[in-house]
Amino acid sequence: MVTAEQTLSTPPLHPAVNQLKGIAALVIAGAILSLTDSLAKHLTGIYPVGEILFFRSLFVFIPILFMVSQSGGVGSLRVNNWSGQILRGVCVLFTTFGFVMAIKVMPLADVIAIFFVSPIFGTAMAPFLLGEKVGWRRWSAVLIGFAGVLFMIQPGSNPLVWMAVFALAAAFTNSLRDIITRRLSTTETNNSIMFYSTAFVLVGGICALPFGWKTPDLYGIGILAMTGVLQGVGQYFLVIAFRFGEVAVLAPFRYFNLVWAVIYGYIFFGDVPQQNIIIGGAVVVGSGLFIWWRELKVKDRL
Repeated sequence: MVTAEQTLSTPPLHPAVNQLKGIAALVIAGAILSLTDSLAKHLTGIYPVGEILFFRSLFVFIPILFMVSQSGGVGSLRVNNWSGQILRGVCVLFTTFGFVMAIKVMPLADVIAIFFVSPIFGTAMAPFLLGEKVGWRRWSAVLIGFAGVLFMIQPGSNPLVWMAVFALAAAFTNSLRDIITRRLSTTETNNSIMFYSTAFVLVGGICALPFGWKTPDLYGIGILAMTGVLQGVGQYFLVIAFRFGEVAVLAPFRYFNLVWAVIYGYIFFGDVPQQNIIIGGAVVVGSGLFIWWRELKVKDRL
Protein backbone atom coordinates (compact mmCIF):
# COMPACT_ATOMS: atom_id res chain seq x y z
CA MET A 1 0.00 0.00 0.00
CA VAL A 2 1.51 3.26 -1.03
CA THR A 3 0.32 6.77 -1.74
CA ALA A 4 1.94 10.14 -2.12
CA GLU A 5 1.01 11.12 1.41
CA GLN A 6 2.93 8.24 3.03
CA THR A 7 5.98 10.23 4.03
CA LEU A 8 7.82 10.12 7.33
CA SER A 9 9.63 13.42 7.44
CA THR A 10 9.15 16.91 6.15
CA PRO A 11 11.29 17.58 3.05
CA PRO A 12 13.30 20.76 2.62
CA LEU A 13 11.36 23.85 1.68
CA HIS A 14 13.36 24.36 -1.51
CA PRO A 15 14.68 20.98 -2.71
CA ALA A 16 16.55 20.72 -5.98
CA VAL A 17 14.33 19.12 -8.60
CA ASN A 18 15.74 15.92 -10.08
CA GLN A 19 12.93 14.04 -11.77
CA LEU A 20 14.94 10.90 -12.61
CA LYS A 21 16.14 10.58 -9.03
CA GLY A 22 12.58 11.06 -7.81
CA ILE A 23 11.20 8.45 -10.20
CA ALA A 24 13.93 5.96 -9.25
CA ALA A 25 13.24 6.48 -5.54
CA LEU A 26 9.50 6.02 -6.09
CA VAL A 27 10.01 2.76 -7.99
CA ILE A 28 12.37 1.50 -5.26
CA ALA A 29 9.83 2.50 -2.61
CA GLY A 30 7.17 0.54 -4.46
CA ALA A 31 9.43 -2.51 -4.62
CA ILE A 32 10.11 -2.39 -0.88
CA LEU A 33 6.52 -1.69 0.16
CA SER A 34 5.19 -4.43 -2.13
CA LEU A 35 7.70 -6.77 -0.52
CA THR A 36 6.30 -5.89 2.91
CA ASP A 37 2.83 -6.70 1.59
CA SER A 38 4.15 -10.08 0.42
CA LEU A 39 5.63 -10.73 3.85
CA ALA A 40 2.32 -9.74 5.45
CA LYS A 41 0.49 -12.18 3.17
CA HIS A 42 2.89 -14.93 4.22
CA LEU A 43 2.33 -14.08 7.88
CA THR A 44 -1.48 -14.30 7.55
CA GLY A 45 -1.07 -18.05 7.12
CA ILE A 46 0.64 -18.24 10.51
CA TYR A 47 -0.63 -15.46 12.78
CA PRO A 48 -3.98 -13.69 13.37
CA VAL A 49 -4.46 -10.43 11.48
CA GLY A 50 -4.67 -8.36 14.67
CA GLU A 51 -1.34 -9.73 15.85
CA ILE A 52 0.25 -8.87 12.50
CA LEU A 53 -1.05 -5.30 12.75
CA PHE A 54 0.32 -5.02 16.28
CA PHE A 55 3.85 -6.18 15.50
CA ARG A 56 4.03 -4.45 12.13
CA SER A 57 3.10 -1.05 13.55
CA LEU A 58 5.31 -1.63 16.60
CA PHE A 59 8.41 -2.17 14.46
CA VAL A 60 7.50 0.66 12.07
CA PHE A 61 8.17 2.98 15.00
CA ILE A 62 11.89 2.15 14.78
CA PRO A 63 12.46 4.05 11.48
CA ILE A 64 9.80 6.62 12.37
CA LEU A 65 11.54 7.61 15.60
CA PHE A 66 14.90 7.66 13.85
CA MET A 67 13.62 10.03 11.18
CA VAL A 68 11.86 12.20 13.74
CA SER A 69 15.20 12.57 15.50
CA GLN A 70 16.77 13.64 12.20
CA SER A 71 14.08 16.14 11.21
CA GLY A 72 12.53 18.35 13.86
CA GLY A 73 12.77 16.15 16.94
CA VAL A 74 9.95 15.87 19.46
CA GLY A 75 8.73 19.34 18.53
CA SER A 76 7.70 18.07 15.10
CA LEU A 77 5.14 15.78 16.78
CA ARG A 78 3.08 18.69 18.11
CA VAL A 79 -0.60 18.45 17.15
CA ASN A 80 -2.73 21.42 16.10
CA ASN A 81 -5.74 19.47 14.84
CA TRP A 82 -6.56 16.50 17.06
CA SER A 83 -9.89 15.73 15.39
CA GLY A 84 -8.20 15.48 12.00
CA GLN A 85 -5.41 13.31 13.41
CA ILE A 86 -7.95 10.98 15.01
CA LEU A 87 -10.03 10.69 11.85
CA ARG A 88 -6.94 9.95 9.79
CA GLY A 89 -5.77 7.38 12.31
CA VAL A 90 -9.12 5.59 12.16
CA CYS A 91 -8.95 5.56 8.35
CA VAL A 92 -5.40 4.17 8.38
CA LEU A 93 -6.45 1.46 10.85
CA PHE A 94 -9.41 0.34 8.73
CA THR A 95 -7.36 0.56 5.53
CA THR A 96 -4.60 -1.61 6.95
CA PHE A 97 -7.04 -4.13 8.43
CA GLY A 98 -9.06 -4.43 5.22
CA PHE A 99 -5.96 -4.75 3.06
CA VAL A 100 -4.39 -7.49 5.20
CA MET A 101 -7.71 -9.36 5.41
CA ALA A 102 -7.95 -9.28 1.61
CA ILE A 103 -4.40 -10.49 0.91
CA LYS A 104 -4.92 -13.31 3.38
CA VAL A 105 -6.93 -15.26 0.78
CA MET A 106 -6.62 -13.30 -2.48
CA PRO A 107 -3.58 -13.05 -4.77
CA LEU A 108 -1.51 -9.96 -3.98
CA ALA A 109 -1.77 -8.54 -7.51
CA ASP A 110 -5.58 -8.90 -7.42
CA VAL A 111 -5.80 -6.89 -4.20
CA ILE A 112 -3.40 -4.21 -5.45
CA ALA A 113 -5.37 -3.89 -8.71
CA ILE A 114 -8.62 -3.40 -6.77
CA PHE A 115 -6.87 -1.05 -4.33
CA PHE A 116 -5.95 1.27 -7.22
CA VAL A 117 -9.59 2.35 -7.32
CA SER A 118 -8.68 4.52 -4.31
CA PRO A 119 -7.86 7.70 -6.31
CA ILE A 120 -11.08 7.15 -8.27
CA PHE A 121 -12.99 7.10 -4.98
CA GLY A 122 -11.14 10.27 -4.06
CA THR A 123 -12.25 12.02 -7.24
CA ALA A 124 -15.85 10.96 -6.63
CA MET A 125 -15.81 12.33 -3.07
CA ALA A 126 -13.84 15.52 -3.76
CA PRO A 127 -16.90 17.65 -4.73
CA PHE A 128 -18.70 16.71 -1.51
CA LEU A 129 -15.81 16.79 0.97
CA LEU A 130 -13.48 19.37 -0.55
CA GLY A 131 -15.84 21.45 -2.65
CA GLU A 132 -13.80 20.72 -5.78
CA LYS A 133 -15.45 20.84 -9.18
CA VAL A 134 -15.30 17.60 -11.18
CA GLY A 135 -16.26 17.81 -14.84
CA TRP A 136 -18.15 15.26 -16.90
CA ARG A 137 -14.96 13.77 -18.33
CA ARG A 138 -13.62 12.83 -14.92
CA TRP A 139 -17.04 11.62 -13.80
CA SER A 140 -17.07 9.37 -16.88
CA ALA A 141 -13.63 8.06 -15.91
CA VAL A 142 -14.93 7.39 -12.39
CA LEU A 143 -17.83 5.32 -13.72
CA ILE A 144 -15.56 3.43 -16.12
CA GLY A 145 -13.12 2.77 -13.28
CA PHE A 146 -15.88 1.33 -11.10
CA ALA A 147 -16.97 -0.84 -14.02
CA GLY A 148 -13.41 -2.14 -14.20
CA VAL A 149 -13.58 -3.07 -10.52
CA LEU A 150 -16.84 -4.96 -11.05
CA PHE A 151 -15.24 -6.80 -13.97
CA MET A 152 -12.34 -7.82 -11.73
CA ILE A 153 -14.53 -8.92 -8.83
CA GLN A 154 -17.25 -10.55 -10.97
CA PRO A 155 -19.90 -10.69 -8.24
CA GLY A 156 -22.12 -13.75 -8.49
CA SER A 157 -19.42 -15.97 -10.00
CA ASN A 158 -16.45 -15.32 -7.71
CA PRO A 159 -16.39 -17.34 -4.45
CA LEU A 160 -13.90 -14.83 -2.99
CA VAL A 161 -16.09 -11.81 -3.70
CA TRP A 162 -16.67 -11.29 0.04
CA MET A 163 -12.92 -10.85 0.50
CA ALA A 164 -12.82 -8.42 -2.42
CA VAL A 165 -15.20 -6.29 -0.35
CA PHE A 166 -12.38 -5.92 2.20
CA ALA A 167 -10.08 -4.67 -0.56
CA LEU A 168 -12.74 -2.23 -1.79
CA ALA A 169 -13.42 -0.99 1.73
CA ALA A 170 -9.67 -0.50 2.24
CA ALA A 171 -9.49 1.50 -0.98
CA PHE A 172 -12.42 3.65 0.16
CA THR A 173 -10.97 4.43 3.60
CA ASN A 174 -7.59 5.03 1.97
CA SER A 175 -9.13 7.70 -0.26
CA LEU A 176 -10.74 9.28 2.82
CA ARG A 177 -7.36 9.24 4.50
CA ASP A 178 -5.80 11.05 1.54
CA ILE A 179 -8.49 13.74 1.64
CA ILE A 180 -7.99 14.21 5.38
CA THR A 181 -4.23 14.35 4.84
CA ARG A 182 -4.66 17.19 2.36
CA ARG A 183 -6.44 19.19 5.04
CA LEU A 184 -3.97 18.26 7.78
CA SER A 185 -0.97 19.20 5.65
CA THR A 186 -1.74 22.88 6.25
CA THR A 187 -1.43 22.60 10.05
CA GLU A 188 0.46 19.38 10.86
CA THR A 189 3.96 18.12 10.10
CA ASN A 190 4.49 14.90 8.17
CA ASN A 191 6.21 13.51 11.26
CA SER A 192 3.16 14.02 13.46
CA ILE A 193 0.76 12.68 10.82
CA MET A 194 2.70 9.44 10.40
CA PHE A 195 3.48 9.03 14.11
CA TYR A 196 -0.10 9.28 15.36
CA SER A 197 -1.61 7.28 12.49
CA THR A 198 0.85 4.46 13.18
CA ALA A 199 -0.06 4.71 16.87
CA PHE A 200 -3.72 4.15 15.96
CA VAL A 201 -2.85 0.96 14.09
CA LEU A 202 -0.78 -0.17 17.07
CA VAL A 203 -3.67 0.45 19.47
CA GLY A 204 -6.06 -1.31 17.09
CA GLY A 205 -3.73 -4.30 16.99
CA ILE A 206 -3.54 -4.37 20.80
CA CYS A 207 -7.36 -4.32 21.04
CA ALA A 208 -7.52 -7.29 18.64
CA LEU A 209 -5.00 -9.44 20.54
CA PRO A 210 -7.58 -10.99 22.94
CA PHE A 211 -9.45 -12.36 19.90
CA GLY A 212 -6.45 -14.18 18.48
CA TRP A 213 -2.87 -14.71 19.57
CA LYS A 214 -0.10 -17.10 18.63
CA THR A 215 3.22 -16.68 20.39
CA PRO A 216 5.78 -16.09 17.64
CA ASP A 217 9.01 -18.06 17.51
CA LEU A 218 12.34 -16.50 16.50
CA TYR A 219 11.51 -16.92 12.81
CA GLY A 220 8.15 -15.23 13.30
CA ILE A 221 9.64 -12.36 15.27
CA GLY A 222 12.24 -11.90 12.53
CA ILE A 223 9.65 -11.74 9.74
CA LEU A 224 7.32 -9.52 11.74
CA ALA A 225 10.18 -7.16 12.54
CA MET A 226 11.34 -7.17 8.92
CA THR A 227 7.84 -6.28 7.77
CA GLY A 228 7.68 -3.23 10.03
CA VAL A 229 11.22 -2.00 9.44
CA LEU A 230 10.98 -2.42 5.67
CA GLN A 231 7.70 -0.50 5.75
CA GLY A 232 9.59 2.39 7.31
CA VAL A 233 12.48 2.09 4.85
CA GLY A 234 10.06 2.09 1.92
CA GLN A 235 8.42 5.24 3.21
CA TYR A 236 11.85 6.83 3.59
CA PHE A 237 12.37 6.31 -0.14
CA LEU A 238 9.01 8.00 -0.67
CA VAL A 239 10.40 10.99 1.18
CA ILE A 240 13.32 11.04 -1.25
CA ALA A 241 11.01 10.60 -4.24
CA PHE A 242 8.78 13.55 -3.41
CA ARG A 243 11.74 15.62 -2.28
CA PHE A 244 13.37 15.51 -5.71
CA GLY A 245 10.43 14.82 -8.05
CA GLU A 246 7.28 16.80 -8.72
CA VAL A 247 4.00 15.14 -7.76
CA ALA A 248 2.56 15.64 -11.26
CA VAL A 249 5.53 13.80 -12.77
CA LEU A 250 5.68 11.01 -10.20
CA ALA A 251 1.96 10.20 -9.96
CA PRO A 252 1.76 7.80 -12.96
CA PHE A 253 4.72 5.77 -11.69
CA ARG A 254 2.76 4.72 -8.61
CA TYR A 255 0.99 2.24 -10.86
CA PHE A 256 4.31 0.43 -11.24
CA ASN A 257 3.46 -1.09 -7.85
CA LEU A 258 1.12 -3.42 -9.70
CA VAL A 259 4.12 -4.80 -11.61
CA TRP A 260 5.94 -5.48 -8.34
CA ALA A 261 2.84 -7.18 -6.94
CA VAL A 262 2.65 -9.49 -9.97
CA ILE A 263 6.37 -10.33 -9.70
CA TYR A 264 6.30 -11.03 -5.96
CA GLY A 265 3.00 -12.90 -6.20
CA TYR A 266 4.47 -15.24 -8.80
CA ILE A 267 7.84 -15.72 -7.05
CA PHE A 268 6.54 -16.29 -3.52
CA PHE A 269 3.06 -17.74 -4.04
CA GLY A 270 2.95 -18.97 -7.64
CA ASP A 271 0.07 -16.61 -8.45
CA VAL A 272 -0.66 -15.74 -12.07
CA PRO A 273 -3.23 -12.96 -12.69
CA GLN A 274 -6.43 -14.15 -14.32
CA GLN A 275 -7.85 -12.55 -17.46
CA ASN A 276 -10.53 -10.63 -15.57
CA ILE A 277 -7.87 -9.10 -13.30
CA ILE A 278 -5.65 -8.11 -16.23
CA ILE A 279 -8.49 -6.50 -18.19
CA GLY A 280 -10.26 -4.94 -15.21
CA GLY A 281 -6.97 -3.75 -13.72
CA ALA A 282 -6.04 -2.11 -17.02
CA VAL A 283 -9.40 -0.29 -17.03
CA VAL A 284 -8.90 0.94 -13.45
CA VAL A 285 -5.33 2.08 -14.12
CA GLY A 286 -6.38 3.74 -17.37
CA SER A 287 -9.20 5.57 -15.60
CA GLY A 288 -6.84 6.71 -12.87
CA LEU A 289 -4.31 7.98 -15.39
CA PHE A 290 -7.02 9.82 -17.31
CA ILE A 291 -8.25 11.49 -14.11
CA TRP A 292 -4.65 12.51 -13.31
CA TRP A 293 -4.23 13.94 -16.83
CA ARG A 294 -7.50 15.88 -16.63
CA GLU A 295 -6.53 17.30 -13.23
CA LEU A 296 -3.30 18.58 -14.77
CA LYS A 297 -5.25 20.19 -17.61
CA VAL A 298 -7.63 21.88 -15.16
CA LYS A 299 -4.73 23.21 -13.06
CA ASP A 300 -3.03 24.59 -16.18
CA ARG A 301 -6.12 26.70 -16.86
CA LEU A 302 -6.12 28.24 -13.39
